[in-house]
Amino acid sequence: MKQQRVKFGKDELMECVDVFNVPKDVQAKFREMLDQLEQEPDAGKFFRYHNDRSKVVEFEAKFAEKMGVPYVLAVNSGTSALIAAMIAAGVGPGDEVIVPAYTFFASVSAIVVAQAVPVIVEIDESLTISPEEIEKAITPQTKAIIAVHMLGLNCKMDKITEIARKHNIAVIEDTAQACGGRYKGEYLGTWGDLGCISLDAFKVIACGEGGVVMCKDEFMYIRAQSWHDTAACWRPNRFARERREGELFCGENYRMSELEGAVALAQLRKLDWINDTCRKNWNRIREEVKLPNGVRWVEPNDPSGVCGYQAPMLFEDQEYAVRLQDAKIGLGGNARNETQGVRNWHMAWYWEHIIEKKASNAAGYPFTIPLVKRQMNYTVDSWPVTKRIISHMCTIAGITPFLTEEEIKAKIEKINNGFKTV
Repeated sequence: MKQQRVKFGKDELMECVDVFNVPKDVQAKFREMLDQLEQEPDAGKFFRYHNDRSKVVEFEAKFAEKMGVPYVLAVNSGTSALIAAMIAAGVGPGDEVIVPAYTFFASVSAIVVAQAVPVIVEIDESLTISPEEIEKAITPQTKAIIAVHMLGLNCKMDKITEIARKHNIAVIEDTAQACGGRYKGEYLGTWGDLGCISLDAFKVIACGEGGVVMCKDEFMYIRAQSWHDTAACWRPNRFARERREGELFCGENYRMSELEGAVALAQLRKLDWINDTCRKNWNRIREEVKLPNGVRWVEPNDPSGVCGYQAPMLFEDQEYAVRLQDAKIGLGGNARNETQGVRNWHMAWYWEHIIEKKASNAAGYPFTIPLVKRQMNYTVDSWPVTKRIISHMCTIAGITPFLTEEEIKAKIEKINNGFKTV
C-alpha cells in the first residue's frame, strides 16, 4: 500500500499567523491572498531531513557563522542542549559535574539526566561561579564544569578554561540567559568545549521553545547529534560502521521543528540590535541611578560584554532592600523572597531533588550506584556565601531595547526618588 502523506496548507499557516497576534482584519486579507495562490506544501517541508530548504539547517549555518564556531546543532530546548552537550563530552555514571549554586534548576537536572552527580559550588559577587571554588571541588571523578552566565552576566571564562585545561576537564557553558553576550571580545558559549543556548520565550532571542549546542570538536558534535536524534546515525555516512569507539549509541529525540527554526532564523538577525540597545540602556541606567550608601552595583567580569537586560545591585542592609522592593519603585530580585522563604528554583537550597537525592527509580540511580566514589551530602546551609549574596540582591529588570526616552527617564527618576524617600 502506498504511504499517504499529510498535506499542509492555508489552515495550518493561518493558525501560525494567529500565534503572532496579527489583527483579524489583516488575517482575513492574508487568507484572501492565499486563496488566490492555492498553495499546498507537502509534509516534507516541515522536517529538516530530506528537505533542500530546511530552516533549521539554515539557522544552524547562520548561527555557526555568527558565533565563529565550526559546528552548531539546533535542538528543542536549552535543557536538551545541556544534556546533549554532557553526553557529547562523555559524562556518565559515576562522573561528577561542577555547577554553581545560583542557576536555574535545569542546569542541575541535566547533570542527573546525563547519569552524573552534581557538585554544587559557591558563586562570587559577580553572580557567577567562583573559579576558586571550582578548583577546590575538583576530584579524579570530575568530568566537566558548567559555567552559567546568569542574568546575561559573563563568567570569568579565561580562568575557568585555564583550570579545566590543567585538569583535563571539559567546559560546558550554560549560555541560556546570555545569547550574544561576550567576554573579552569572544562570544559567550565559544570559550568552552561546548556552549548551550536557550531559545525559549523568556530568553534574549526566542522561538517559543528551542536550544542550540555549539561545538568545536567534530567527534563531540557527532555524539551530540546522535543523542539528539535517537542515534539515527546522522554522520557523513550514516550507514557506515562505527569509525571510533563512542560514536554509536542509543539516544533521545531532541530535534528542533522547522517552524521553530524559521522563527529562530528571524530572531538571529535581531541579536546584535537587541544586545547593543539593551546594553546602551543598561549603561545609562547605571550612570544616572544614584545609589545610596550601603548599596553597590554588581560588577560584571566584563561590563562591555553583558546582555544588559537586568541591572543587579547588592545591599549591605537586607531590611532596606526589602523596604525598597515593597515600595514598588522598580526593584525586583531576591531580598524579599529570601526573608519569606519563597521557593525559587534558581537557588540550590531549594533543590530538594538533589539535597534529598530524589530519583525517578527505586534504586536511587544515579546517586547511589557503586561507581559513585563520594556522596554529596548537601543541606540547605551548604552554600552560605551564595545565600548571603542572593538574599542581599535587588535588580532593575525590564531593560529592553524597546524602552522610549520617556520611559527610561521615568524609570530612573522613580528609582532615585525611592532611594531618597524610603
